[in-house]
Amino acid sequence: MIEILSILVQFLLITILCYVPSNICLFLKGNNNLDILNRLEIGIILNLFVLLILSFILRSGSNAIYYMLIIIFLNNLLFLSKDIFQKYKNESFKINSIFLFFIFLFFIFSIDLSNNLKIGWDAQNYWLTKKLVFTNGGDFFDLRNTPRDDYPYLGSFVWHIYSKFSLIGYEYFGRLFYLYLFLLSIFSVASIIKIRNFENVLLIFVLIFLIYKIELFNGYQEILNFSLLTLLTKIFYEIFTNNLPIKKFDNKFFYLFILINSILWIKSESTILVAIFLLSAILMNQVGFKIKILMTLVFIMLVLHKYYIFNFIGLSHEIQKGNYEYFKISNFFDFVNFPRIILVVKYLLFYSLNNIIYILTIVSLTVMAKYDKKNIFILPFSFMFIFGFGFFMSAFLFTSFPLKWVLWVSLDRIMFETSGLYVILVPIFYDFLKRKKFIIVSRFL
Repeated sequence: MIEILSILVQFLLITILCYVPSNICLFLKGNNNLDILNRLEIGIILNLFVLLILSFILRSGSNAIYYMLIIIFLNNLLFLSKDIFQKYKNESFKINSIFLFFIFLFFIFSIDLSNNLKIGWDAQNYWLTKKLVFTNGGDFFDLRNTPRDDYPYLGSFVWHIYSKFSLIGYEYFGRLFYLYLFLLSIFSVASIIKIRNFENVLLIFVLIFLIYKIELFNGYQEILNFSLLTLLTKIFYEIFTNNLPIKKFDNKFFYLFILINSILWIKSESTILVAIFLLSAILMNQVGFKIKILMTLVFIMLVLHKYYIFNFIGLSHEIQKGNYEYFKISNFFDFVNFPRIILVVKYLLFYSLNNIIYILTIVSLTVMAKYDKKNIFILPFSFMFIFGFGFFMSAFLFTSFPLKWVLWVSLDRIMFETSGLYVILVPIFYDFLKRKKFIIVSRFL
């Protein structure tokens, strides 16, 4: 019983820490009348950014950042209470049925997680080890003494923070934040089209049913990348909808790059995944030349800043240390040859069938390319899909590890996190089918 109560308290804690007042909503999205889920979307992105900054200033034995988080919590609680009171006073307070569904799913999946506490092999050996550095009172300088010191650490730091800020302090309460972020990303991306609540609930349910596996929350960081990339494409969609051509670098781009900065600190391949997203966006004709240059420069600056911090801490600069140590231009064809290409393609096809988002992506892009040619999002998402395929091929063809083994243990997880770039195509495709009257939803539903 105490665990059930603790889960509900943890939900409230995360919600309050991720709540943002109206003035921040107005600054970042140009709208101060957002519903609770849209506010939480902004808040969770800012929360990750704040935690990243706090990790830089954390020092061994100091509790200063925890006092800062308590202040943030109390400040957000004040704004939340004020907004609820104001709406109640103006008789505009309404119970958000979609948010109630969000609470319900979080509770159900939290119970599932609490009964399946297994931590994956990579999580035990790499990510949990980094978390324990902070749990045991260390700071980011102590990450030099952990395995795979070339791996970023933000996900582990978040795991630590939300384990520490919980009612009973169990380890898995930190992973409840991963679950919260995952659900919020799905709810957010499903809200991009204007449909009735029943349809929205149905769309959310289908997406979660297609994606959710308890193993995703075994401490692996791919679920964070997946969720944040999903939010990234949602922000991209909002910026480019009814706002063309793009010639001004406004606050929405500032918001976009706050999220991008956090993604870079999740996993080593995050830099490549963000580069795939940005390159696809930059290739759009609707983006002005100056904006293309500015987006490129900001991305390069964020990547250089990351490696400057790594150098300052004393962490390794290598990407996937040891994975590509034997590859040279002189032995190119030892790595890129017909049998190896066929093997990688075979595994790509196998895991594509295991991840239905890829099947839906191919179907939606193919159908919309033929019947919805004016849709400006077909081209960038087609680029993302092609560049993603190129990333998979190059990442595995050039590996120095036994190819079949590394494909077996890694490809499915990399494909999963990359699919966060494509999830948004499901609601876009659903909207297309409705507009073309391929789907007719009864008015009585």
